[in-house]
Amino acid sequence: MTQLHGLLGATALSVTGNAIVAVAVPWLIFKRTGSATAAGVAGAAAIAPIVLSALFGGALIDRLGRRFCAVSADLLSAIAVALLAILDEAFGLPFWGILALVALGALFDGPGAAARETLRPDVARATRTPLTRVNAWGEAAEAIGALAGPGIAGVLLVAMGGFNVLWVTVGMFLLSATITAITIPKQLSPAPAHEPYLRSIGTGLRFLVNEPGLRTVAITAAVLVGFIAPFESVVLNAHLQDTGLAEYYGFVVAAFAAGGLIGAIVYGAVGHRLRERGVLIGALTISTIGLATFALLPAIPVMIALAFATGIATGPINPVVAVIMQARTPENLRGRVIGSYTSIALATGPIGLLVMGPVVDHGSPAVGFVVIAIGCALATVFVTAARALRHRTT
Repeated sequence: MTQLHGLLGATALSVTGNAIVAVAVPWLIFKRTGSATAAGVAGAAAIAPIVLSALFGGALIDRLGRRFCAVSADLLSAIAVALLAILDEAFGLPFWGILALVALGALFDGPGAAARETLRPDVARATRTPLTRVNAWGEAAEAIGALAGPGIAGVLLVAMGGFNVLWVTVGMFLLSATITAITIPKQLSPAPAHEPYLRSIGTGLRFLVNEPGLRTVAITAAVLVGFIAPFESVVLNAHLQDTGLAEYYGFVVAAFAAGGLIGAIVYGAVGHRLRERGVLIGALTISTIGLATFALLPAIPVMIALAFATGIATGPINPVVAVIMQARTPENLRGRVIGSYTSIALATGPIGLLVMGPVVDHGSPAVGFVVIAIGCALATVFVTAARALRHRTT
């Protein structure tokens, strides 16, 4: 197994494990409480810790090493998820206890994902693979995880019930850590930096804010995450459970992920010939239309097809952003800058989840889908108006 195969395999496993948690926990909480607001709070608990951990963990990546942080994050995530399954089985955790352990597990997700992303240029260089292709394949591996995770969670929730489903996630985190440790050589990346820790955090954050292209994609991502984060766990979840169609939740989510996988692969094949700005504007425009159509609450077969088509449109977004980030960031700042970007991008996610719960409870899922589409439209307008991305970075 080469470095590239190892990185992609570890990425897919880790993302699959997180996708199982992301589906199972809000689902079980909604089932226990019957409240979309409670499900939204659970979703927020899974994102909020990443905001700080990505910011502070990005500096650790540059300080301790990319490979070390990727392996450590998976191992610590496995421990946190195992605690959730064990303690709920033994004591029947209250709502706040579940939130605390979900937040603990999420604390390690940001640094882990950032570490794997910072390894992509190193792997691309070592395997002589174009960076656009490695990024597209990396996002495709994440899409595979997002595709497999909900389906696996759905099957396990029926077969096992309760938080016992999370033992599968524990195994995936452990396997991901093992693959990374075996396939990624210690010497693949440059030696870690040894500057003062707090100063290094500030350096990465300032570079991100002061570089026009990076600042543009960070703001765009923050807008998107804030509005789209509640799509699955709150709005779609509430709609299907309220209409007695809960068994189709995994199918809709999987269709969205399958489309994203195809979109990322297609971008990997042709992305090096395209301008990043044009791809972003096109992808965001089509995504806005697709998300707005969900507000019509179509029949399940149509909804699945719509999710698939919208997923294809969104597929190139993350690979394009990754190329822009890596091409505009100096080698020695990569971990800090990507960590800072992740922190800024995800900072709006908990807010969106907390706000969307009451919107759905007091309004309707259709209103929730409209709000999500409006957010995507705002991001599209912002990217179209921005001048910083008008020149290619690769």
